[in-house]
Amino acid sequence: MRNLLLLTILSSLFLSCQINVKKDGSTIEDKTLVERAEIPYLKGESKKAFDAKPLPDFDENKWFTNDHCLIEDKEGTLHWFGINNPYPPEGKGLYRYHPYLGHLKTTMPTKDWERLPMAINESKGTEYLGAPYVVWHDESNRYAMVVEVWPKDRELEIYWSDDLKNWEASGTYILPDKLWNSTRDPHIMKGDDGKYWIHVVSTGNKGVKQSQVLRIRTKDFVHFDEPETIMGINDNNFATLLESPFLLERNGLWYLFFTYAHRRYTETIVVVSDNPDHFDYYENTLTTMFGHGMEVFSYKGKEYATSCGPEDEHFANHQSVSIAELGWLKQ
Repeated sequence: MRNLLLLTILSSLFLSCQINVKKDGSTIEDKTLVERAEIPYLKGESKKAFDAKPLPDFDENKWFTNDHCLIEDKEGTLHWFGINNPYPPEGKGLYRYHPYLGHLKTTMPTKDWERLPMAINESKGTEYLGAPYVVWHDESNRYAMVVEVWPKDRELEIYWSDDLKNWEASGTYILPDKLWNSTRDPHIMKGDDGKYWIHVVSTGNKGVKQSQVLRIRTKDFVHFDEPETIMGINDNNFATLLESPFLLERNGLWYLFFTYAHRRYTETIVVVSDNPDHFDYYENTLTTMFGHGMEVFSYKGKEYATSCGPEDEHFANHQSVSIAELGWLKQ
């Protein structure tokens, strides 16, 4: 019995060593966070999913898309919501004339998108709607949307819907007296604390003038916790140069995607962390991907990444939404 027990202990130690030792002779503990991470990449070509313009003969304007989100409904249909506008008429500013939020649906992410009526239409109102993000709110059994609006100042407002088609403004703004005026581009996920984590780009949180990604926690989309800075880049003194944050967890690590649009329009940076509350841009930048306003989503067993825009016209660019399958490279 004693010999059997000793053999079992020795076998366990041997297997433990085998698991922890890599081909290059290093152990798991020797690997840096970046070396332990999987690297996301686009598999094949990022192809146009649908036209920015509602119909070819809809009007004489060219149309574009920008920040957007995707959500699967209870019946398994995939929905796209996003900035979807004509280039502004004479006398209107490009980044001020944003009257529509587009809405499309499909059961095949790379094709066969059906265009639905605009989710929200401010063409006869404020003429401005910014980046939206839609989630299912378990506690009230309906959908919540966070979207940037511009009644007098730029604010983040909450809209509600029972069916993803009809949206009602709540008049509730997220911390209107505590956020920089152009805090924008929400991403929302439910955290392990039971609260909904709203991630936005901003600057000036806690008096620090830098490009920041903030987290604002809420349970009911009525009351909001104080903003927390989960990443900061000391790249300027007056505004955020970041856009479109997106956070996901994979195999025990956290990956923060964000567009560095004011450096390169189609540059999406990925920073990895083992702590969802803190991302170190300077030490743990994992990779750079091609894409603007990138969203990552899973549908029918596959993972995809999107890109959109641009708002300013490029000759060979379709100004619409591209989708590619997403892969993860193990190091």
